Amino acid sequence: MMEEYLIETKFCDYHHPSIRRLADELFMEIEDDRGRAITVFNWVRDEVTYRFDYWAVRASQTARKRYGMCANKANLQIALLRYLGIPAGYHVLKIRKEVLKPVTEPRIYELTRSITTHVFCAVWLDGRWISADSTVDKELFEAVYKDHPGWRYMDWDGGSDYEIDRSFVVDDLGISPNIDRYLEIPPRFLNDDLLERANRYIERLIASRLRSEHGPQ
Repeated sequence: MMEEYLIETKFCDYHHPSIRRLADELFMEIEDDRGRAITVFNWVRDEVTYRFDYWAVRASQTARKRYGMCANKANLQIALLRYLGIPAGYHVLKIRKEVLKPVTEPRIYELTRSITTHVFCAVWLDGRWISADSTVDKELFEAVYKDHPGWRYMDWDGGSDYEIDRSFVVDDLGISPNIDRYLEIPPRFLNDDLLERANRYIERLIASRLRSEHGPQ
């Protein structure tokens, strides 16, 4: 069964040259699986910034863009881990949309269903599944989530679960080796204009926080 969590899929395209090159350059010299998993987590969390995007995006595309939302970042993280021979899966939750309110432009927030989907990476280490949710990068945390209860940003040790506050969770759908069919579902209302608008909103939030901390430059 664990072989399922090492396969390449349409969206988890870890044989793509960009994934292989990235993994070879950044992670191959680390000898143990836990160390590799931690390094992959840190890189995806902070080097791939959180921005809204479509879900039907290949891992290789996210690696090139260097941004994405929860499913995009999880997919890239899983692709890198699988390329390194470490089993990884998609942990799918149904969550209250209030999670998104701090980072979502008000009109787009209104269009979002009250219960939405959150996807993050689960990695198989030491004979068990461990949550490694790389969604919120440091810049976004400091600018937006730091002052909201239930959020944290800390080093992940590869042995304890690092995931969203469970008070936001409505239903836990478990860990799956492949969610390609889910990723291919057409977006309900997103389009290029809305994505651009949503991401400009995040960038304004970050810029505003930086100005408040450092003053005018």
